[in-house]
Order: sequence, then C-alpha cells, then structure tokens
Amino acid sequence: MRKVVSVLGGAAAVLGLAGLAVAQTVNPGGPWVTPQQTVSLEGFLSYEQLTDQLFGIERRSRGVLEIESVATTAGGREVWLAKIGDPSKPAVMIINQQHGDEPHGAEAALDIVKHLSNASAGARAITDALYVLIVPRMNPDGATIPDRGNGDFDAPPARTSSCLDANGNVIASRLDQGRGVYTDRAVFDRNLFHYDMNRYHWADWAQSEQIRCNPGFGGRHFDPARSPVPEAQGAVDAYARFQPIWVIDVHNQGPSVVVEEEPAQNDAYRLDRRVTGSILWPTNAAVAPAAVALSQQMALIMKKRSMQLGYAEITRYVGGDFPGIARNAYGLMGTTRIEGGETGPLGGSVLVEILGQTEGSINFNLGQKAHGMLRNVARELVTAVLEATADGSLFAEDPAQVDELILANDVNISNPH
Repeated sequence: MRKVVSVLGGAAAVLGLAGLAVAQTVNPGGPWVTPQQTVSLEGFLSYEQLTDQLFGIERRSRGVLEIESVATTAGGREVWLAKIGDPSKPAVMIINQQHGDEPHGAEAALDIVKHLSNASAGARAITDALYVLIVPRMNPDGATIPDRGNGDFDAPPARTSSCLDANGNVIASRLDQGRGVYTDRAVFDRNLFHYDMNRYHWADWAQSEQIRCNPGFGGRHFDPARSPVPEAQGAVDAYARFQPIWVIDVHNQGPSVVVEEEPAQNDAYRLDRRVTGSILWPTNAAVAPAAVALSQQMALIMKKRSMQLGYAEITRYVGGDFPGIARNAYGLMGTTRIEGGETGPLGGSVLVEILGQTEGSINFNLGQKAHGMLRNVARELVTAVLEATADGSLFAEDPAQVDELILANDVNISNPH
C-alpha cells in the first residue's frame, strides 16, 4: 500500500522551513536489478579516467590543488591524495571507496575536488578557512577487479585464537569474523583472500589485534613493524602528517526502508521511504567525549542537509566498536591528541554509508541505477560539513540532538526479483 506522508513538520522548525507544506507519494520498491539484465558499470570512472581527471584539474587550478600518491597497491596502482587550499589552515580529511564495490563516494569526491579548485565564492569560502584533503579512491585495485577487498591475493585466511588486552587479560579474538579482517573471493574454484582495508587503520600496527592475536607468526602479513595493507597505512600516514580536525569515510550499504518513527511526531523520517544512506560516529569506549561530540555535530549537519533534499532519507548506521575500523580509529587518534594537550575542536570521525553497491548478491547490486542521485547524496552530505566547518556553524550544533534526529529506525529489504 502506498502512503502519503508529511515530509516537513517538526523537522521544518529545526531547518527554519516552517510554513512549507509538502506531501510525497512513497514507493520504496526500487530501483532493482533483475537476474536477466546486463549490468554495466561504465558510468563509474576507471582508475585511468580518475587519474587523468585529477591531474587535469590540478593543471588548471593555478596552484590551489596538488595531487600526490600516499600508497602503491599490490596491483601497482597509486592511491591519490588531493590537497586543496592553504596548508597553514586547519586540515580536514575525506576518504572514499575503501571497498572496491562501493563507488559513489569516489564519484562525489571528484565533484568536490572540481568545485573547491575553482575560483567561485562558494569554493573560496571553504578553502580560505580549511586545508581540504581528499582521497577519492582508497581501493583502486578493488574498483578495477571489481571486489570489496584489495588486490593482494596472498593474504592468509583469518586465524581464530585468543589474545591479550592492555592489562594482559585474555580476550576473545575478533579475528574469526571472516570478512571482518579478510575478504574471501572464489577464483578458479578455490577461495583466495585479500584485505578488507577498513579493518587496518591502526595508528600503531604493532598494537593491532591482527598482530596480538597471532603470536609466533612471521612474514609480512604478521610483521609488527609493517602493516600488510599499504592503502590503509597510506591514509594513517596522511592523518599523522596533516593532523586533520576531522575525518569523513564514505562507503555504500545495502537496501533498507524506514519502519517506525521515534520519538512520536518526529518528522525527521518518512515512513516506508527507501533509505538512501546512514551515518555513525565512533562507538569505541576509549574515544574521548570531545571527539564523539564533534563527530555527532558533523552527523547532525549531514542529517539536516538531507532533510532539505527531497530525495534523501538518512538513518543511523549500526556499527561495532572494533578499534581498527576507520570510524573508530580516527576518533582514537584524535583522542591521543586531546590527551596530549592539543586544543581546539578535533577528533571528529564520521562514517557515511550511501545506498548502492556494484557487486555481491542481487539484493545489493544496483548497477548504475540511481547513480546520479546517490552521487548527489554523498556530495551534499560531505559538502554540508565542509561549509559548516568553514563558517563555524558546525560547532554550535547540540550533540544531544542525535537521539532525536538520527535514529536506527530502518529494516533491510530484499530484491523482489
């Protein structure tokens, strides 16, 4: 049954849009791929196209943009970092497409690089205040294969064991989560393993659970002195070098739909609407409250921007406390800086999950369907935080509002085909 629901109401007061009456006929059924259709991914940039466009923008930017490589993959591809603006300004960092089958962040990132590299007033408002660091595509191997993990098929399978916490107590290993550490890929009727790099953002690799839970193992995969995942290490090294005040990590997720409204009369959500994305801040208990608060302020800016868009429905992502995942890892790195006496807003870290992956089961694969809309969602959410950081309005947000406006009130749905 289709429903007609109010889009704005209590949320209108938050956004200053009271008085606008909007109704939307809701049909959350698509878009979907069908088993018979040919799925083309040519609408997404190849590694060569992305590289060519980045350096083309750099040549025309009159010194505003500089491109450098922060890592070389097992497949010999470079992980590019776009540095935009004045390095004397506070830095912020955006990373995209850690998983090769999650492309919309990379496409949106290129839009943002283009925008910030021109001489428009809107671009200058950001670059006059901030030094913007963007990794458009962290996983060029996975984007080329395409697959979730990177191109290092020498990775060993996950090993289940026990390991010790900081006090020497035995804790259950979290290395038995399969995809949580390595990604399986069936090739030539046998399982090969490559790295899910979003489990490898350790400031100190020697303290990682991968090392501590595999005592006695040697070789490059379990060498405490060297992370086996150059892409993730490149991002960690960039963070250490530039010390950004916040990090945004853009991914893609599977399909879901809004199922309830809490608290009552909260018009931040539209019942039965297809979810276009979700967001979450650090949930590791060791992350400093100040870092969590800044992260929640960033999330609120994203949510409020989404409420101004007729095509966006943003919920709260459900994620764990694993310390090596980017969302928690950069919050923990910010915590170390805070505990070391560094002042000012810092330690922000937000995960953004946009609907739509390009590989995997038929439930997840949208091909290029809704590509433009999903690219726009990613661009709008990230740009909103850039603008709010530059003009200072970010820091006026009340973090407590996340429990009113950003709720985990969605449920997974399946492809009817």
